[in-house]
Amino acid sequence: MRTNLHILLSTLLIASCGGQKQEVDATQPSDTLEMPEETLSVFRAPQSKNAPKPAHNADNFFAIEADGKIMVGNSADMLKDTEIKGTDITLSPSGDIIAYTDTTDGRCSVHLYNINTKNDTSLELGRYNYHSRSFSPDGNYLAVSCQFDEYSCMVILYDMRDSTLTSIVNPDTKALYNPTFSPDGRLLSCHDMQKVLVYKFDNGTAKHIKTISCDHLCVDNGLSINTACKIQFTPGNDRIVYTCADYDSERDDLRHLNIYNITNGDILKILPSDKSCKDFAVSDDGNIYFLMEADSSHAVAYFASLSDLSPVAISKDKFNNATALRVAY
Repeated sequence: MRTNLHILLSTLLIASCGGQKQEVDATQPSDTLEMPEETLSVFRAPQSKNAPKPAHNADNFFAIEADGKIMVGNSADMLKDTEIKGTDITLSPSGDIIAYTDTTDGRCSVHLYNINTKNDTSLELGRYNYHSRSFSPDGNYLAVSCQFDEYSCMVILYDMRDSTLTSIVNPDTKALYNPTFSPDGRLLSCHDMQKVLVYKFDNGTAKHIKTISCDHLCVDNGLSINTACKIQFTPGNDRIVYTCADYDSERDDLRHLNIYNITNGDILKILPSDKSCKDFAVSDDGNIYFLMEADSSHAVAYFASLSDLSPVAISKDKFNNATALRVAY
């Protein structure tokens, strides 16, 4: 379902009130680890060698939201302030555009800020709450969480080339949070706090192909997936990196950072059990970049290679009230 920007309102209301559902492969069982070979081929298929890959701008490789501002740089030691303030940031694959939520005028709107030209563009998508978002690796699409009320949240795909939109809905409920593209752009993952929904993504079209119960990700008592938790595939699409909330802890902000193996269900923890992950991003070079708390009020930027998962600090700088870290593909 595609529509022009000026008729977005009617599209969103239809989708939130039980509009046409996404096509679901009825032969694919939910909440199981087993997948037919046809589905596995989507996960395993290598990215086309002819696909264009944006060149990283060494000065704009990271974006970190902390201290009430947004900073960019090629490492935490070389971060510099931008001229914008916002929340729920994400960084374009080429590292030159930051998508963020602006609430300075009492409204909640999604903006695109060009780091090089300093041009700031508002995407007037209506008076709703906009949260997490993700760029497709080719830079052509921006997936945005759009929350209508306490119980209704959907994902909108914004085409960066012509400003048209596509809505993605949960085939079971009205809830769908935290869209994230896989590093190769073939998959889009979201969750509804009960299950992870995996969509095959092809040129703006998303088809639901797999459901994974959050019980598989949160096997310990007291762990759960909430709206602040994020899901992302690793390169190769064989593992899922995710955060889960720890309600058995005396703290209400403790989020573990784990890796889930799709094939065998194994779970590996990346952080010490008493440390919280503020945010993370998986890059296509096999690294997980994340903000890990240093103490009760500060966080430090780290990365861990998928080959050994040993956290390595990329800076000695400590960030106050750090909430997001994003890395260009």
